[in-house]
Amino acid sequence: MDNEKLRLLTRPFKDIKTRPGRNGQAVSYVEAHSIVQRLNDVLGGDWSYRVLEREILDGEVIVLGELRVGDEVKQAFGGGEITKTRDGKIVSVADDLKSAATDALKKAATLMGVALQLYGAEEPPVTPSVPRLVPPVQDGEEPDVPPGNRLTRRQAEFIGKLGRTHGLSKSEVDERAKAQFGTTAAFLTVRQASEFIQLLTNAA
Repeated sequence: MDNEKLRLLTRPFKDIKTRPGRNGQAVSYVEAHSIVQRLNDVLGGDWSYRVLEREILDGEVIVLGELRVGDEVKQAFGGGEITKTRDGKIVSVADDLKSAATDALKKAATLMGVALQLYGAEEPPVTPSVPRLVPPVQDGEEPDVPPGNRLTRRQAEFIGKLGRTHGLSKSEVDERAKAQFGTTAAFLTVRQASEFIQLLTNAA
């Protein structure tokens, strides 16, 4: 990609939106159609996007997307909760996967320099900072996690798969989990497991 195209891709957006985030904090974002419009305006037809993998977990979906711009390739994961009715019935997994795919596109585009202003830095964060949610446990001690809140079987399998993809042993995966959450991967909560999956996804 030449310098002029990179300059145009990384121009700040004016149509910044906000939505409620965790702990009452506001999250800034750019809508997907604005990202696509920027890619089209700058690159014309010299870009493509496809979904490489998808996972449907208990309560959420995860998608691995790939953005190609000329000879450059960027991959990123996107995800989202499975939408359910008040009585617990699933509304549309297809729509949830589509939303996750859009999320992956936006993240991959950021790796190309699009919407970097949202991060307040020249480069997007590769590994997000995740607060320690539970106190550390001593070796051989199990954390006090209610069984209903513990990570699902599919989350555990996906964490193992990501670890193997990055050449990590089970003990190395557990060490990373303990560094972030104070416990081994097997005793993460559902929410912690989701965040840990994103951390492993972005690991070098």
